[in-house]
Amino acid sequence: MNSNSVLSYIRKYNMLERGDRVVCGLSGGADSVCLLSVLDELKDELGITLCAAHINHGIRGDEADRDENFCRELCSRLGIELFVKRVCIPELSRELRIGEEECGRRVRYGFFNEIAGEGGKIATAHNMNDCAETLIFNLARGASLKGAGSIPPVRDNIVRPLLETDRREIEEYLKDKGLDFVTDSSNLQNEYTRNKIRNEILPALGKINESAVRNLAYFSSLAREDEEYISGGLTAQKKETLDGDKVKTAEFLKLPVSLQRRMARDFLSELTDNEIHSKHIEAFLQFAVSNDRQSVNIADIRLKKSDGLIEYYPLNSEGFEIPVNAENCEIQYPYGRLDMRVYETKDLQNIHIKQLDNLIDYDKINSNLTLRSRRAGDSFTFAGRGVTKSLKKLFIEEKIPLYLRDRIAVLDCGGETVFTEGFGVSKKYKADENSKRILEIKIVKQDN
Repeated sequence: MNSNSVLSYIRKYNMLERGDRVVCGLSGGADSVCLLSVLDELKDELGITLCAAHINHGIRGDEADRDENFCRELCSRLGIELFVKRVCIPELSRELRIGEEECGRRVRYGFFNEIAGEGGKIATAHNMNDCAETLIFNLARGASLKGAGSIPPVRDNIVRPLLETDRREIEEYLKDKGLDFVTDSSNLQNEYTRNKIRNEILPALGKINESAVRNLAYFSSLAREDEEYISGGLTAQKKETLDGDKVKTAEFLKLPVSLQRRMARDFLSELTDNEIHSKHIEAFLQFAVSNDRQSVNIADIRLKKSDGLIEYYPLNSEGFEIPVNAENCEIQYPYGRLDMRVYETKDLQNIHIKQLDNLIDYDKINSNLTLRSRRAGDSFTFAGRGVTKSLKKLFIEEKIPLYLRDRIAVLDCGGETVFTEGFGVSKKYKADENSKRILEIKIVKQDN
């Protein structure tokens, strides 16, 4: 491996363009140190601005502090700007009621996007071995062709320049460059499924065929290409087969089985935050063709047949719409409570750091405020990167179950989305260094 081979891979997938600001995720491990060094070598030729970002997750104590110090020293030596965020993931995950792994992912990419800014790119150090590990992991759980595609080279603003480089090549590169790295001790323990694949299964496959990792990664690249081609044919078929959020049974059964499976996967994925596996897809296909079953539970989704349609049983999630007065108030709504308080800028030190994403420039709103559930056409613009997406797309991407989407609170100002629960304040209304008065907003969910 050398910088030229990585450059060719970057250009193959048009990962980076001249003028891009690129944030390199830096853990201090071999992969991320290699990526940072290679991008540093290529930054002038690529015409990019390079910086690094490190998260201290507050999980591994002294070892985590060691990793942070290593990253600081490395970036200082290379002359690369480093951004560091310290957060206690175990504590935050309990507050948010999500798993530590998912919490860590949200914190990482939220931080990276904040640094990258609008139009910026995030470079992660996933490599060929990671791709092979993910493929085996997905297949063992019953993956479709999409799951066989493993890790994509590009997803939104995230790029993975080392995905065609194996771990052995990375270690050789670091040795040739005289670059040190740190090792996360938890990666050596086989308590986690991925570690077992990394430490036991891949080495065993390597004894059968020394090119096993490369061949697995190559298979994933073929699977991604085939999935992209086949799924492309699904767009037109959906118009004929779907009636809003219902499936036309007769039209569905006319499709080739390959497209039926993809449509079933997409349909079920929009209804739940549970992962959809092959057994769920096959259950949907059996239900669609059955003449004697009128209802079924699949992946905790309740489906029924009615008038030639397959549809879900919605749970009791009522929409709501409540006028709001922003002057230091407390608003009860069906699924929780909205707390608001107005600050002068000089009082910002009193606001907890966890609320920084929930600060509104008070002078940008007016008296026409409403706390409500979602509406068709709602959109949200991320403050850190300026990307605008529909709430429907955001909820789908975050795998928020359909029956929960009407429970999510939206603060509306004259028809525009000011704040969306779980996503923060929209760019237009977010407080900044020029704000004179700040509206702090907090959602307190009630237990259901």
